[in-house]
Amino acid sequence: MIETILNKIFFTLLYLFFAFLSTLIIKKVFSIILFGAHKIQSEKLIKKTKTLKAFIDSLIYIGVYFIALFFILEKWGVNMTPFLTGAGILGLTFSFGAQSLAKDLISGFFIIFDNQFEVGDYIKVGTLEGEVKKITLRQTILKDKNGNLILIPNSQITSVVKIKKNPNKSTQI
Repeated sequence: MIETILNKIFFTLLYLFFAFLSTLIIKKVFSIILFGAHKIQSEKLIKKTKTLKAFIDSLIYIGVYFIALFFILEKWGVNMTPFLTGAGILGLTFSFGAQSLAKDLISGFFIIFDNQFEVGDYIKVGTLEGEVKKITLRQTILKDKNGNLILIPNSQITSVVKIKKNPNKSTQI
């Protein structure tokens, strides 16, 4: 009895150690891929790369420890089949409910990393126009000429006109 409990504790600690080691290795590999072997000169590119790295690191951490949790629970005699079935059904339900959120995040990712527009640019999206105040993965925030903030979900940005001169800023001669 005590021997089986010690065996389960040993394997639990072993799984956690391997999960920790795996996250370190995978994060290091992605860091090398993102930052490359050469020095990045552009400050904008450094910021974008760090943002992407933090996002990928959190996904790696969650994924590896989630898998380790399943192995640990299986070792302790918990039947994982109902959990996996429930997770599949929950995932399907969530995916139907979160379609617009997923579209916003994917669109935001491409807006940020393709440099379609940046904070400070004056843009027109459909009938809305203003200076870009903030860009997140989920939404873009504009400030129009009246000072109003316009929040646009990134999935609704289908075409952008980047206006060269911001009409709100006066030019000094």
